[in-house]
Amino acid sequence: MRSRCSSGSPSEGISSSTVRKTARSRASPSGAERIGRTLLLLALVLASAAPAAAQTRGLFSIDTFVTSILVNPDGSLVVREDITFEFRGAHQGVFRRIPLRYWHGGVEFPLALSGIGAYDEANQPLHSEVSYPDQYVSIRAWVPGAINTKKTVTFVYHVRRGVLGYAEHDELYWNATGNEWNAPINHAEAFVTVPPGVAHADVQTAGFAGPLGATGQDYVVDRVDRYWRFRTTRALRPREGLTVVVGWPPGHVAHASALRRAGWVVADYWPLSLPLLALVWGGFVWWAFGRDPGSKPSVKPEYAPPPDLIPAEAGALVDERAHPRDVIATVVDLAVRGYLEIEPITTAFGEADFMFKRLKPVAGDPDLRPFELFVLAKIFGADWVINMRLLSEVRRDYENVFPPIRDQLYRMMVRDGLFPASPGSVRKGWMLAGALTAISATLLPTFGPAWLGRYDPMLPIGVVASGLIFIGWAWFMPRKTWAGVQVLARVRGFQEFLERAEKDRLERMPSDTLHRWLPWAIALGVSERWIFNFQGLKVAAPTWYQGRSDFALPAFAHDLTAFARRTEEAILTTRRGYGASTGSSGGSGFSSGSSGGGMGGGGGGTF
Repeated sequence: MRSRCSSGSPSEGISSSTVRKTARSRASPSGAERIGRTLLLLALVLASAAPAAAQTRGLFSIDTFVTSILVNPDGSLVVREDITFEFRGAHQGVFRRIPLRYWHGGVEFPLALSGIGAYDEANQPLHSEVSYPDQYVSIRAWVPGAINTKKTVTFVYHVRRGVLGYAEHDELYWNATGNEWNAPINHAEAFVTVPPGVAHADVQTAGFAGPLGATGQDYVVDRVDRYWRFRTTRALRPREGLTVVVGWPPGHVAHASALRRAGWVVADYWPLSLPLLALVWGGFVWWAFGRDPGSKPSVKPEYAPPPDLIPAEAGALVDERAHPRDVIATVVDLAVRGYLEIEPITTAFGEADFMFKRLKPVAGDPDLRPFELFVLAKIFGADWVINMRLLSEVRRDYENVFPPIRDQLYRMMVRDGLFPASPGSVRKGWMLAGALTAISATLLPTFGPAWLGRYDPMLPIGVVASGLIFIGWAWFMPRKTWAGVQVLARVRGFQEFLERAEKDRLERMPSDTLHRWLPWAIALGVSERWIFNFQGLKVAAPTWYQGRSDFALPAFAHDLTAFARRTEEAILTTRRGYGASTGSSGGSGFSSGSSGGGMGGGGGGTF
């Protein structure tokens, strides 16, 4: 709302009608004269608008600032602030900001305010809004008719645990006006009512007037009936305030017990407990729904893999995750079983590559699982027209291919009764819940209730940390079925054999043992150890791998490592979305007090 120009404005006498009459009474001016007159008129209009703009910005001062503090026997306070504003220009209302934190004994404490209200001179409630920006409570009150006038606005609030306890005395240390007003305060008073039963002679008082940190004594104190009255002896300049200290012997205020103080700490800092609650709740959910059923069976050496299981399933069963090596193991297993041949080659550009050759039809083969058909289709195409393909060519088709292969493997394991639900889906659900929880921390200031602002920044930190904990729980929540647990024990036993097979036992086994169990060793991550166990033994050249004419186990191991690395790169380098996954410092107001110290304080203004 913009105020009108005052009647004393020198430009008020120049109206548009006067200009038109003057213009008609003269001869038609030239173009230059018209431009000059227009500029002159514009300058006069701007000059007349300047005072109005200054008034619209809303200057104000505080004529009187009277704070009344009632100390209750339970240590709480009832605070009433009667502030008489002198408005110059047009204003919508006023606001009051009070810090929600203060320091006492080197420790930061929250200032718990409740029962906040704003009232007019007739003690009628004003339309007001309470918010909690930047660790302050901000009270905005709309004041009708706040235009070039004086208005008294009363703020009332209740303060929990407003009394400081020391060995020798109890103390009220209160910043009565606040030191953050950008306006002068012509006169400030503070009335303090001590608890019942305190003798007047036992009351100690002190006060400080001036800017933040000052120890000025520009005040007087006296007793009026049941009150102790502090009055400033000079006007307070902007950013100056009045701080009062009143002490009395201990025993008149019931200080909270240790249990109640602990409850206050929980109430004040509960957002910091959210991560702990997320951890405990996640542990409960894991105990109820994420653990594998039954007791963990003992692991015994197994000399063959479990029947009706393929290497990729064994690899994913061990840690409930599908890995690129499970795909590599599937490709090698298909080659060992005669469906394709792998040949290392050197391209025309001198780069090492591998050629896949399909050896027999696969469509409709009853010995192939749907998952294995899916992998073969990614190599040779779903139409089965191509019989030969380079790994480098397959790599171009591996864009986003690993997630579908992984999901196919999980679905197969669910159908086989190894998992009650897809481990990938379970993890995604928890990750999504964690991400949404963390993101909600950014939405709380906008869409949450205003009172949550008093816990900033603890609440956003606690919510984000809780979301991260949910994401961490995602890796523990997939569970196996009872059958899956039994199969895993056999897989572990077979893995132990692959790692620790003795040479004398290997010599008695069929000559194709190395190649037959190699896909399992790849899936279980022990291929190097499995090949090493055959050092010094006579090993036949694999029929599915067309390497050097003179087969040697070290060279074969080297080529296999190169093949696994390049195949994994084909998956890892192109896949998307998958990874390897303030109040002032404290102390007694008598010994180290200053203006702006203690509880309360803050400032305010108009709008």
